[in-house]
Amino acid sequence: MVYGARTGVPLGLGLLLGLSITNILFTVDEITPQQCSNFDSEQPNYVDNSEHWKVHLERTISPPANSQVQSGKVARARFAATELGIREKLIVIVLGQSTLSVALNTTIGKHVPKVHVFADISRIDADMSALGNLSPYKPNGQHAHVHILNGIFNWTYHQNYDWFFILPDTTYANPFELMRFVNSINWNEPKAIGRSDSEDKCILQAGILLSNPAMQLLIQQRHLCNAIVTTSDNTAFEMCIKHVTNLSCVHTYQGHTFQWWQVKESGESDSAIHDRVQWFSSSREFNMSLTVSPLLSELDVVSLHEHFVHVEISRIDEEIAKITEEIEGHSEEIDEGPAWPVGIPSPIKPPNRYQVPIWEYFTETEIFKNEPNQNVRPLMGNDALDIREIVIAARKKVEEDFEGFDEEISDRFDKQTMEFVKLRSGYRVFNALRGMEYVVDLEYKKIPLEEAELDDEKIILKRIHLCRPIHHTKLLHEVPYVKEDTDITLVVPVESGDHVHAARSLMVRHLHLCKSESTVDTRQTRLVIAVRSITAFSVRELSDDLMELKKRCKTWTTDTALLLLRPNNELMIEAAALDEAIDHFGQQMIYVLLTPHADYQREFLDRVRINTIRRFQVFFPIPFAEFNPLIVHADQVLNKIAANRDSRNHPNEPNLQQDTAVQAEDHEVSLKLNNRESLNERLHRLNVAFPPPDPLKQIKVHKDHGLFDSNDFSMVSLYGSDYLAMRHRFEEKFAEGAKLMDLSSMFLGQNEVHMLRAIEPGLRIRYHPRMCSPDLATADLARCMLSQKQTLGTKAQLANVVFSNLEELNNS
Repeated sequence: MVYGARTGVPLGLGLLLGLSITNILFTVDEITPQQCSNFDSEQPNYVDNSEHWKVHLERTISPPANSQVQSGKVARARFAATELGIREKLIVIVLGQSTLSVALNTTIGKHVPKVHVFADISRIDADMSALGNLSPYKPNGQHAHVHILNGIFNWTYHQNYDWFFILPDTTYANPFELMRFVNSINWNEPKAIGRSDSEDKCILQAGILLSNPAMQLLIQQRHLCNAIVTTSDNTAFEMCIKHVTNLSCVHTYQGHTFQWWQVKESGESDSAIHDRVQWFSSSREFNMSLTVSPLLSELDVVSLHEHFVHVEISRIDEEIAKITEEIEGHSEEIDEGPAWPVGIPSPIKPPNRYQVPIWEYFTETEIFKNEPNQNVRPLMGNDALDIREIVIAARKKVEEDFEGFDEEISDRFDKQTMEFVKLRSGYRVFNALRGMEYVVDLEYKKIPLEEAELDDEKIILKRIHLCRPIHHTKLLHEVPYVKEDTDITLVVPVESGDHVHAARSLMVRHLHLCKSESTVDTRQTRLVIAVRSITAFSVRELSDDLMELKKRCKTWTTDTALLLLRPNNELMIEAAALDEAIDHFGQQMIYVLLTPHADYQREFLDRVRINTIRRFQVFFPIPFAEFNPLIVHADQVLNKIAANRDSRNHPNEPNLQQDTAVQAEDHEVSLKLNNRESLNERLHRLNVAFPPPDPLKQIKVHKDHGLFDSNDFSMVSLYGSDYLAMRHRFEEKFAEGAKLMDLSSMFLGQNEVHMLRAIEPGLRIRYHPRMCSPDLATADLARCMLSQKQTLGTKAQLANVVFSNLEELNNS
């Protein structure tokens, strides 16, 4: 048999059969193609119609010329103190009944941050009515404390001060001891400081110092004091504090004693305080007293204030003399010798001629300044006052210690033989370290005592070097040197299903950060997930994600670990996670405790390495907390619909949001909402009609998208050794049964390690429902609830979502 016949025969038969069927079905005419002329005639005739084209230009509306908005720029709040939660240290609240309030306000008002007077309107005279810080009230059958507490609430004083000192106008407060007292103690727990009576009530006559948490509690429950029945306003106030706060005044707190000097009335004519101040001044307890009572007249206030001013000046002089002696003793051991003035850095030799300080030359009438257009100017204004003070100080120095002029002149200045003539000339310069420095040349002449000496007047020139140092500065201890090559361990505690989802999203963002870097970072960054009380399936998911992250993150030296914490542990998971992580990886590295909802940038990790210093400083960053994205998106949708309505009412005006407004118009049928619906229902319908953007999108640091939450202490960076050194403080609080929200209390009230608190734009918190346990400590609960409210959205956004008339928007 021929090779291949089995394959070729079927193929040939199939080909013949196909040709036969083709001949049967189609004729020759049908198969013949048409002529080219007919083919060409049926083709369309293309004509160049470009001359009729019209070019439509879409103009992009540029922003106004005076617009200050810059993309990518962090928008700061108008008041940094409000955003950071910075408060004044002290407010003195005076219960005014007479003109003694005016005297107290005049004397102590210059030495404390704030004084406010509350007085019965029937007791206000002409002098009291001139006070700018007076709040009058009408009793209306109620005790004074009811109106005072309402006034504090209305003025929001309870939110703006750390300490509140309440006293009647018959008690004098030593402002120097008072400020020294409040600057030496912590305000972070409810505390009443003063003197107590036999019934454990605070004595208002001695003055009552309340911490901010105690005042917050008093303001919140002030309605409980409305039913107090007693004959005295002071007694009613004392009962109110005791009944609401359940606090008794302590006279010793954190090693500092509240001194009250009570003057006993003898009934004699010289029993007034101003007559006995000289006698009292021999007592050390009186000189250190914080309050003195009772006051009988304004003269008592003035006498006491003058005495305590002299006591404070004497104390400062003693401290200056002591410090001067110490500095001089240490300066002798330095090669350069003692500096002048004592305690002021010596002048630094400029490195080149371009940095030589420029001195200004002056005379009694003119000053020569280094200005490009004009050199000489008349000596006037602040310059004249400055030079006049310097000349007076120089003359005082010369005339008190007139030595070294001439051998014929006595070492002591004699007004009968010497006379000041004038300021010949002088120079001045500003040094950022030393302050203002002056060199003045003073002319003196010898007064002739006899006629024969009239023609023999001798002019004596004395050059004086003076320094006006910079005051009100605080010299910090030298901060230890740190490097940016420290390894970091990120610890993320997880104990719920929501935490699992947030932690997995955190790992995705970490991978994006890692892949965005083109250069290899040799510093190790370890990501540790500490889990407790979650399902085995969730644990397996987290473990797989960590392994994948370690495998794919090549540019960073990334290590990952999953720590299983003991279940049913009453210890807060943040402390348990740090305990386990430090036990696994050692004490000599930086640990950054993060929440699962954290969203950090590369810059944050670099600042952690700089701001965390072993045995010196821990870093509590202030994160940028994201608002509820549903509220933010709903607010944007409502604004766009309103803008579309306005553009239809004013068609000639340009519509800046045309595309989005058209989209909103298409969905208006789904916005038939009832204005009585709850916030959640409104948000649900608005976001169903207009789906929000990707929730994993990077958070924009903008005032409409979030805020820097100064109440959030949930994240901290520290060395493991510093944490273990302060661990006993946490155990003490835990043993007392206190339920804490974070670890910040471990580092409060101690002098070993500093706490650095600073805004961190590179650390953001994704929005999540914040749960505030009622078992938290009072201060922690207040912080938690405040964060819970503030992170919903701005007041304008909430008002727009809640109060917008959506029916009107749809019908317009």
